[in-house]
Formats: sequence, C-alpha cells, structure tokens
Amino acid sequence: MLPKKHGWVIGLRATIRYLTTKSATKAEIKYTSTINLPKTKFLARLSAEKRAEVEEQLRKNCLSKLYRWNRTALPVENEFILHDGPPYANGDLHMGHAVNKILKDLILKHKIISGTRVHYVPGWDCHGLPIELKALEAFHRKMSKSAGHTEMGQTAYEIRNTARRFALETLAKQKKGFESWGVTGAWDDAQCCYRSLDPSYISAQLQLFFELYEQKLIYRDLKPVYWSPSSQSALAEAELEYDEAHQSPSLYLKLALEKGGGSCTCIANHQHADGEVYAVIWTTTPWTLPANQAVCYNPALDYCLVRSSLGDLLLVGKDLVDYLGVQLETSLTVLQTMPGTELQSLKYHHPLNRQTVLPFLPAAHVKAEKGTGLVHTAPAHGPEDFLVCLERKIAIENLIDERGLYTQKAPAFLHGKYALTEGNQLVTEALAGSTLKLSTIVHSYPIDWRTKQPVMLRASDQWFIDTDSLKQRALEEIKLVDIYPRTSSDVSKKVIEGQIRKRPYWCISRQRAWGVPIPVLYDTITKQPIISKPLVAAIVERLRKESTVDFWWTAPVEELISVEILQQLGTSHDRLEKGKDILDIWFDSGVSWLTVLGKDRVADLYLEGVDQFTGWFQSSLLTSVAARGQAPYKAIFVHGFAVDENGMKMSKSLGNVICPQQIAKQYGCDALRWWVCAHAIQNTSIPVSHKLLGSSAENVQKLRGIVKFLLGVVAPRGAVEEGNRLPIIQKDQLQHHIDRYFMHELASFHRHVFELYDSYQHNKATAVILNFCLSTLSGLYLHLIKDRLYCGSSEQHSNLKTILDHTYRTLAQVLWPIVPFLVEESWTFYEKNHFYESNQHTRRIDSLNEDVMTSLNAVQCALELRHAVYQQGQLNVNTWLLEVAVECNDNDLALLLMLHPVLNAHDNSTELCELLQIGSVALRKGSEGSAANRFTITVTKSNKPLCQRCRRFLVSDTLPICKRCNTVLGQ
Repeated sequence: MLPKKHGWVIGLRATIRYLTTKSATKAEIKYTSTINLPKTKFLARLSAEKRAEVEEQLRKNCLSKLYRWNRTALPVENEFILHDGPPYANGDLHMGHAVNKILKDLILKHKIISGTRVHYVPGWDCHGLPIELKALEAFHRKMSKSAGHTEMGQTAYEIRNTARRFALETLAKQKKGFESWGVTGAWDDAQCCYRSLDPSYISAQLQLFFELYEQKLIYRDLKPVYWSPSSQSALAEAELEYDEAHQSPSLYLKLALEKGGGSCTCIANHQHADGEVYAVIWTTTPWTLPANQAVCYNPALDYCLVRSSLGDLLLVGKDLVDYLGVQLETSLTVLQTMPGTELQSLKYHHPLNRQTVLPFLPAAHVKAEKGTGLVHTAPAHGPEDFLVCLERKIAIENLIDERGLYTQKAPAFLHGKYALTEGNQLVTEALAGSTLKLSTIVHSYPIDWRTKQPVMLRASDQWFIDTDSLKQRALEEIKLVDIYPRTSSDVSKKVIEGQIRKRPYWCISRQRAWGVPIPVLYDTITKQPIISKPLVAAIVERLRKESTVDFWWTAPVEELISVEILQQLGTSHDRLEKGKDILDIWFDSGVSWLTVLGKDRVADLYLEGVDQFTGWFQSSLLTSVAARGQAPYKAIFVHGFAVDENGMKMSKSLGNVICPQQIAKQYGCDALRWWVCAHAIQNTSIPVSHKLLGSSAENVQKLRGIVKFLLGVVAPRGAVEEGNRLPIIQKDQLQHHIDRYFMHELASFHRHVFELYDSYQHNKATAVILNFCLSTLSGLYLHLIKDRLYCGSSEQHSNLKTILDHTYRTLAQVLWPIVPFLVEESWTFYEKNHFYESNQHTRRIDSLNEDVMTSLNAVQCALELRHAVYQQGQLNVNTWLLEVAVECNDNDLALLLMLHPVLNAHDNSTELCELLQIGSVALRKGSEGSAANRFTITVTKSNKPLCQRCRRFLVSDTLPICKRCNTVLGQ
C-alpha cells in the first residue's frame, strides 16, 4: 500500500502532465468529474399534474395499507385509541373537515412512527334533521305537514329512503376526500368504519335505550322543551344558535287583582276610587299570555303599593320602584311597603279572560334585578314556571300546536295564528287597555341551528334522560379528563362542567322521520308507554334480517308483535299503537363509544371542534356515565373553526368559501396538511387565505429541497433493500467537533419535536422543524461541510454520508406525520420498503458520548467568533480569500484551540477555518483589558488564487490545485 505522500506526488505529476500535454491554461482545467456532487433522480419540484399523479400512486400503493400494517406489525400493548367523532353525511367536505381529520391523522401517524399501535375507526352520523332537510332539498321533495309527525305509511318511508340514499352517496364522497388527504384508516373496508344507520349500531343503541329505561334513567313526561315550529320537532340545547339582533316586544302589563286586592290587609287600606289595584308584570313573549296560569312572587322580597302619575294603584317589587319609574316614564309614589309573604292570599283576573281568577304563587326564581318583581307564569312555556305549577299539581294548558299555531283551545281571535309573529301582534292589540308601556327590545334569542328560524319553549310529551341523577358522577369523571390545548384547559373544563351543572334534563325524542325509532308501543286508551325486553329483542332480530329499521313505519302492529309478546304484555293488538318519535341525533351519535369501544374500553382521545363541549363531548359523557359509570375518554382535544382572512365564517352566500379539495389540487395535500398543523390550534378562529396556504406550500417546497440534497448524498444510485443501508454511526466517525455538535443538535431536535407531538402542540412543532431545517441543518451544517463532502477524502465523504443518512432518517420521522406524501415519495428513492415498514426508523438518536459538551462549547464559541468576524465587513469578497487574526481571553482561547491547535501562526486546514469559512486564521492570547470587545479581530485579503478544484484553499501561481486536492486525486 502506497504512503499518503506518494499519492500526492502522483497527483502532482498527473497535473504537470496534463498541463504539458494539453498546453492548457489554468482557466481551462475542469475538475467537475472529480467532485462528489449529490446525485438523485428525486425531482426538485413537481408540476400540479405530476404531483397529483405521485400522490395518487402513494395513496394506492402505500398509505392505503398503513392502517392494516399498523394493526398487525406493531405490538398490542399500550394501544392508542382515538375515537372518531362522526361528521354529518350531509354535504361536501369543507375546511372544518380538513382541520378535524388531518389533526387526527397527525396524532395517529406520530403514534405509529413512535412504535405504538393505533385503534382508529372512522365514523359517520347519518341520521337526523340536517340530513333529512338536505335530502328533501337535493331530491326536490317537499315534506307535507303530516310527514313531520313521521306518520306510519308511505310518506315516512319515502323520506327515509331518500335520506338514506343521500347519506350513503355523501358518505362515499367524504370517504374518498378523507383518503385523498392521506388520513390513516382502512377506508376500503366497510367493517373498519361505523355508520349510525348500520344494523349493528342501531341494535346496540336500542338495547342501551332499554337498559337505561329499566334503570329509570330514561322516562317519558310532559315538560316544556325547546320546540322548532319550522322543523316541527323538539330540539336539544346543542341544536340551538342565538340571534344576537333578535327583536321582541317589551310589554309592561297591569293585571287587575281580584276584589281590588282586598284579601291582602296592606292593600285593602289603600282602595282606589274605582276599586281596581293592579299587579305589574313584564314580558318579551306576549304570545304566551293566553296560557298564563299564575303570577309568581318571591316571599323573601319586599313589595310596594305605588300610585302612578296617571292615578293607577300598582303592586311592584320594592327594589325596582325607581327602575320602573324610569322604564314607564312616570313618577311612582310609594303608599305602602309589605313583605312578600303578604301576597300569598292574592288572586288576579286573567288578562284576556276576566272571568278566570288565578293565584299568586311563591317562587325562588323571581329576582329583583330586572322586570317588576312579579313574574307572568305560563307553565307550558317555561321550565321554572312548569316546576312551580307541577309542585302544586296545577294542570298545564298548552294552546300551541306542533306548527307553532294556536289551537282551538285558545281565544277565538287567535285560532290558527302563528304565535311568534301574529300572536304577539294580536295579543298586544287585545291588551292595549291594560298596557303600561309597549316597546321593542333587541336581545339574544334562540333559533333553530338548521332552519335559522326562532324557536319557542313549548310543553309536550317527550322522552328524557334524568341528567340530575348523572350530574355528580359526570362532574367527577370530567375532572379526571385532560383537555388540550393546555393553554385553554381550565376554561374548557369550566365550560363543560357548567353545561352539565345547569342541564335540568335531556330531551332525547324528536318528531321526525329519519332516525332511529324509540322502541315503544302505546296503549291507545291510557296513552301509557309499553316497552319490554322481548319487544326490543324482536325489533333487533328483524333489524338483523332486513338490515334496515324501516319496518317500524311500514309494518302493522299485528305483524311486529307476536302472540307470545302480546301475552307477556297482557294486552291486545287493537289497544296498541307504535310510537312516532325518533331518538335525538345527539343520543344517536353520543353512544358511538358502545359500537366502537364496547362496554369495557375507554378512548385515549376524543378530538373535535370547540362547539362539541355542548354537543358530542357532553352526550358521549352522559351516556357512558349512565351505562357504565365512567367517561368514554381519557383526554379531549379541541380545535377552532375556519374563517376567511377577515375573520368571517365561510359561506356560499358570502362567496368566501375555500374548498379543501381545490387547495389540495392547487398546492398539494402536504401543503394543506402543513397549514392545518401550523394554524389549527392557536385560536378558536382559524384563518384561511391563499396567502397562508401559499406560504405553507413554500415551506413544504423548502423541505423538499433539503430532502433532495440529502438523498443525493446518501442514495445516489436510488433505493436499496432494507438492511443494506449504512450502519449506525460510531464514535470514531465523529472526528470533527462540528459533526458532534450537529449530531447533538439533531438528537435534541428529534426529541423536542416528538415531545411537542406528544403534547399536541403541533403549531410549535412546525416552527421548530422549519427553524432547524433552514437554520441549523441547511443554513449551518450543510453549508459548513460542503468542502469535505464534495472535495474531501473518501473517508471524510463516507463519515459525512453516514451522518447525513441518519439526518435523512430523523427528518423523515419528524416530517412524516405532517407531510407523509413528501416522505413516502422520497423514501422510494432511498429504500424499497415503505417508510413506515422500516425497522430502524423508530430509533432515536441520542447524545453519543460524554465529550459532546466540550465539542458543543467549542463550536458555540466559534460560531460567536464567526458572527464577530462577519461584522468586520469585507463580505463582498469571497470569504475564503480572507486571512483573520484573533486575540481573545483565556477561556475562549482554550475552546478555540480545540478547533485550531496552532497558536500565533496562520493555518488554513483546521476546523476553525471550516467553521469561519475563511482562508486562514491565527489565534493569539489577548492582553488583560486590552479591548472592550470579547474578540479583537484583524482581517486581511489574500492576493493568492484559490484552488481550482475545491475553491477553498489558497495556492501558488504555479499550481492550479491545493495539496489536499492533489492527495484526493491521487487516491
């Protein structure tokens, strides 16, 4: 084997021979073929058409197999369960879908790349009013008034068929969209998805309904509930929105007391000339006055008899006298003050029917903060009113039908009139003689979340869950649940706790056609509900055979109920009728844990929009606590809603909708995913704009450029079989301090990003990734090692190739959850297996030896010196022509000598020169207090030429290449 110097001689002779034989000048000599430039067929940039082609191939051949691979290749222990909240199958995908599904996928892919098996079953909510309305609109059907009651017969059957077709067609489109974004799941396997219309799902739901009924947690009762006349159905709190600019009448009304209030001693002493004394009430719902059945007062308050400037004697709350004077624009003179207990004997005449005399009732809900201190009470239209009258066994009068129209029981002038509009007008006109003041008030008012029309509180027979019995346990369970993002955890927990505390009951019945029927029969004479285990079992068995529950609407009772069941029930067919209600869609979707998790398992995570604190998070919690005494989730992750760049909600009417499918087509799926990762969890409003999306696409492109460079070094000849890659890096391969420094930074980067993923801080992860890749990796390390990499010895190139191999693997692990298409595409140029199938990629790189801190300190000192040198100017020339002399203190000198072990003399071959990117450097010990600055730097420019091969080392005028390059060429 020849000595090294002999190789240098050979290289020198070769150069002289080349110069002699070709008579070439230095400018004509070409060394490109001798330089180890990165080579790869991985494209630096893809056209939109090519990108779409590559993404489709990766989906089909790679990502579509990920979930099944994960279920078989990864260990069962410590399985991570993310339970998918079901989106409605009622429309095209929007940015909210993209945010939700991609956030879930980021978490799933991170778990998989960390070696954890994931359990993820995508689902869809296929029932309820939203889909029913969409179906009717889409297929140009107009539901008749009777169809709203889900009549047994052809109408309900047609609605259900139409809704089912619409839901299934929409579901297929959405599924295709989710898969196109690279979302993990067994999308082509019907068994690996759940749908609320599946027979197995409905069967489990019906059986759970019966179990809760047996435990008396589900019951039927007459109560005021939110009722939507526009939908002709009861609504839950979660199905309400609020119109902040709603206008209602503001009516101050006087009600004549029976016998002038003579039954009250305090009032009897102040009889009016005409014998009339009035109680004053205030209401913003005059349409409810025909159903007035009492006036409530608070025994703990004081009341006053006052005389108005018009001479009326009025009974009002003491604390509200001044306030009322201002509101009524009149002076009120106090004649008598009395305790609230004195009002117990009072009665008054109904405002629309003087012949009807009604009572004053004590009630704690009456406050002295607004109004008059006396509350108009219509138990059919208010929960507090209802409870007060229920306690006294007062029969409830309901004068409003399902369409919001007055029935024949109402006063004749109101028959058939719409209560919320005509009712207000006609009632206020009829009460003009008793009106103290009528004006308009702008306030927040509940509206139907789908029809956007006002709702009302209306008493009706409904099915309820006894949330009072569940509250305490539910509150205890929610305290154990982690909520993310952590920054809003306390506020979020207070929101869901507050919602649970204030919920008096949960109405779970709806009067629609499209949904799961409540499995109850009714006695046609007593109207009592009839439900039994054999009845539910018979329904479930027929459902299993027919795969649909439509028979509940089409089959007669005689066909549904066998003789055996009839005997068990102790009744006859002619005394039975089927129930017409369906289950609330929040109950429908809230029991999804039962089908997906079973009665034993608990999900590690639920992830949905922040609005689900009043929706799915709460309905899932309550049903799970009712059925098994525990929450269905260990943690909740919430995200916000997509808005345009002006903060406006996206809608077709505003023309500001940005479609995620179009984004993926224009910028690529990885750009869409990067945008979600970077922006989706910072605020409740997530801005969407082409500027932000374009920026995300640029970031992905920058990463692509770095990946291309790494592939050019580590895989110049393309993909190889697994196991043929470079071995794990060894300590003796890290001979340079900058290599040790970088490997430490790489390990810290890897660890940091995975910690951010583990804590669901995805936005911070994107920032850390960009900063490392553009600054530490590309801006520093790759820049500093290019001379060794391109022009160095084969040993140097091999060592650097091993380091960059690990760099590529680490970068692939970190990037894969966010930009899986980029990673999987690049992996096809690196290894023949799919990225996620590699056995080595889950290995993290940690600090390699105990000397790393010394190297870190030395390199950090050199980088600070580099900054100081560059501040000296002369950067408009090639820095390799600069010769720098540095004076520094003992501490810095000791560190820099590790990189440049020559004192007081210029040297051009040390690590310090590589770090500073200069021609040569000389280190000198600074004198005590000689300079105010940390480093004293002298910079001069050399007139010598640079090596024509490496363009780094200075050479003489006689030789075109440096000694190092001659040696390399000789080898």
